[in-house]
Amino acid sequence: MGNRDEGSIHGDVPAEQTPTDWSLLPVTHGNEDSMVAVIWRLLRQEPALMVSAGYVFLSVLGLWSSYFFYFKFRLSILDYLQVSDFLVAGLRDPAYVLMLLVGALLAVLLGWPETLRRRNPAKVARLRARHWGWRMLFSESPWMNWEFSGLRPLTGMCIAVVCFMAFGAALYALSSAEKIRDGRGGTPVQVVLGGDAAALPGTAKLLGSSSAFVFLWWPEQRRAEAVPISAIRRLQSLPLPVKPVAPRTVTPSRPSTAPAQR
Repeated sequence: MGNRDEGSIHGDVPAEQTPTDWSLLPVTHGNEDSMVAVIWRLLRQEPALMVSAGYVFLSVLGLWSSYFFYFKFRLSILDYLQVSDFLVAGLRDPAYVLMLLVGALLAVLLGWPETLRRRNPAKVARLRARHWGWRMLFSESPWMNWEFSGLRPLTGMCIAVVCFMAFGAALYALSSAEKIRDGRGGTPVQVVLGGDAAALPGTAKLLGSSSAFVFLWWPEQRRAEAVPISAIRRLQSLPLPVKPVAPRTVTPSRPSTAPAQR
């Protein structure tokens, strides 16, 4: 009797009273850790590697987008880039930083069901028994848990997100190039070469630059070219239109109708 009462008070906490671990971070222990979980554990031990890894991934994403952007203008951008250009390729457009942040957030959110399953197996089993919606979220189908690919769920999900980011970056670059070719985008500039006093006839669209070249698009000739920076004296943007100032209307003062005081 005493042992039974003591066990009920000081024994294990029932499964129903076990607090749920809602952490978004992937599980990084055990023999079944995914490759992404192992890398995440290494990055947490060395926080400086997070900045380096993010910077490298951002540079690769920018280089990937640059290839598709200049491909629309029939420029082989890889032939004009130097080592320093590879390192800053992803910093030229803030959209690449946004893609990186959205991709990381998407990978965490999509991998959250599997993270909850590994952190709270008993809780997930009870939820699956309650409603079909939980069974869909925590599906055990081989097509939903990446068993058909031989990858861990978190690893497969991160690879899918990376492919989605690469596809989105390519579409963004192609769309930006199409706008410039159609005359709906780009920065118009006038080019003055070294030794010339006047600018070249016509207005070019500035596509971008590298450490050694400036890439221009001439809408009238429908051609793009890479001009060495050493050959350019000045790039001059077009003057901004002056915003017209609306004339100020003066309201005539009404005569006073008050009776004159004697």
